[in-house]
Amino acid sequence: MTQQRHIGGRAKNGTDGSSAGPGWLDEQLSEVQDEAIRCLAPGRIDDLIEDWIPDARSATDLPPDAALARMTLALAMATTLALFTRSGSGQTAFDRLARQRRVAAPHLPVLDALRRTRFRVVRVEVPHGENAADVRDVASGEVLRIVDEGIMPETAGLRLAVWVVPDNGGGNRFTGPVVPLDDDAFAVVEGFIRPGRSGLVNPLRCAEAVYRHVVRNGPMHVPGFDGEVDALFADDDDLAILAGEWSRADGARDPEDVLFVRAQSDPDTVVGVMIAIVGARSAGRDRLAGAWEEIGRLQIETIDRRARISPSALTLEALDSFVARLMATGEIPSSVRQVFIEMRHVVARPGKDRPADGRADPDALIARIQALRVRTVERGCTEEEALAAAAKVAELLDRHGLSLSELDVRNQACESAIVETTRKRAGPLDDCIPSIAAFFDSRVWGETNERGMLRYVFFGLPADVAAACYLYELVERAFETEGALFKAGETYRAMPSTLRRTATHSFQHGLAHGIMEKLRILRESRETALRGGASGRDLVVLKAGVVDEEMAALGLRLRARTRSGGRRVLRDVYDHGHQTGLDFDYRPGLGRAG
Repeated sequence: MTQQRHIGGRAKNGTDGSSAGPGWLDEQLSEVQDEAIRCLAPGRIDDLIEDWIPDARSATDLPPDAALARMTLALAMATTLALFTRSGSGQTAFDRLARQRRVAAPHLPVLDALRRTRFRVVRVEVPHGENAADVRDVASGEVLRIVDEGIMPETAGLRLAVWVVPDNGGGNRFTGPVVPLDDDAFAVVEGFIRPGRSGLVNPLRCAEAVYRHVVRNGPMHVPGFDGEVDALFADDDDLAILAGEWSRADGARDPEDVLFVRAQSDPDTVVGVMIAIVGARSAGRDRLAGAWEEIGRLQIETIDRRARISPSALTLEALDSFVARLMATGEIPSSVRQVFIEMRHVVARPGKDRPADGRADPDALIARIQALRVRTVERGCTEEEALAAAAKVAELLDRHGLSLSELDVRNQACESAIVETTRKRAGPLDDCIPSIAAFFDSRVWGETNERGMLRYVFFGLPADVAAACYLYELVERAFETEGALFKAGETYRAMPSTLRRTATHSFQHGLAHGIMEKLRILRESRETALRGGASGRDLVVLKAGVVDEEMAALGLRLRARTRSGGRRVLRDVYDHGHQTGLDFDYRPGLGRAG
């Protein structure tokens, strides 16, 4: 049995890892260790594993699943040992990381603690409630207070080989593998203990000798621990904890936990989950295997959903190729790929039941939006015409929405639409994107395409997404039209040539902010009118609920884009652009369009 104490990732119950209390280290250890791994010499970890396991890639002396468990355990131990081993210059990976000054200020206390971390062999003596105990260093006799999830009633009296991280509050933590020592393993340690010597003789060589012995002879089994399976999933301790929780509880899952799982749907983590399924099954842990399978299904479903939304997203076909490549190079056994294939077949592509003619009305509405597009965007339009067209489309959408039953709305599956740009850097036009999406009850996020150009993904109910894309094109064309009118005007011509570029930028910023403000006013007016009707309030809330539910199923964690505001702006020209964005009258011909 070993436990991997590589902690970090998900903060629960509002904790953010910034506190100086007992939990401050748990939240940030993983991030700093991941940064330090980048400071390791190439091949160092592989060299250790090859020394411990001759012909490590084949491991023909063990069944495939046992060989996988041994390899994963060796990887965890070798990574930890490499991080704390000093180079010829006397520096560890953490020392080199500190010298590079790449660690954010809030993480500096964690980095300092890791630089002072020591390898010890301890005996658990006095438990102090859950996850806390006094331990005695068997070499120095020193007594330490440990606060760590690895401390359980079953650990009382055990001898453990551990890396002890000092805590600012006087408590200590474990990091890396927590390795119980049987008599044979402890005999290895005794070779590094000298009478009258405080502490181990050459702790690093002791750690390497212990790890070599455990990898070659197998870890000590302690009833009540999930050590073998924990070792199989050393890359993300939070998922291992969650799998354990789910294996002990039936019923509906916490939505926050489901969202967390969906957010972990990257190739390496998915492969780790497949490995954990194999390990749990081979250990006869059926409930734990079932929990891991549930996690795997959520991840694969999430990947499939994302692939249908964005051309930049990972596809199941690409993931299958990744898994096949790992198997071909001997990094995973065929049993892991078989589990992936099984999970992929089990996960049905999500969809919503709808009557055969359920798309008729939305399709007709989208066709009317496209007709408006031909009459405005393709012939050019001013900002005034763009906003008038937006109001007309909003009226069509609201009239259509109020004609639907609650079931009709819920039976609509969300769709995405991609807007490609020719810009590599965000400008004033891009500031309008969130307002455009919000005006038509959609969500939006930005990506970069293969050529480095900005791309936007609008996501929502089909007609809303079509309308959002249409409005984007209107606003884009309005920027072109109004910009040309501004440059042809007296204000621009009177500008010194050295200020004309700044003037154009100022006008565009003002235009963007005016359009954003006008869209906000129009949206508030729409919502007021809708909520004044018999079912309007239900429609507003219902549509938002449908979109939020399907967004959550994508497991995306979006963050607001910020741009530096240091560029000079000419106030008078900015105000001109802003007023252009606010002052407009609906064109009667356009108001009757469609």
